[in-house]
Amino acid sequence: MNNGMKAANTLKWFAWITFFIGALLFVTHVSDFRAENFGLMAAIGFLIAASNIFLLSVVFRLLHLEPNS
Repeated sequence: MNNGMKAANTLKWFAWITFFIGALLFVTHVSDFRAENFGLMAAIGFLIAASNIFLLSVVFRLLHLEPNS
């Protein structure tokens, strides 16, 4: 496994960790739905960050594919 694939796998794990932190924060703070609720706003930020990290892991994986010769 080359370094690009290792980086993609590491990003995938970071994305899952970020997603679970965001989901946990979201579940615990969703009842008080307002802009001043920092826990809910942080949860939404974690969930958006997780999707961006997933996207980066896919890009890393696609950029480091070796052609089948």
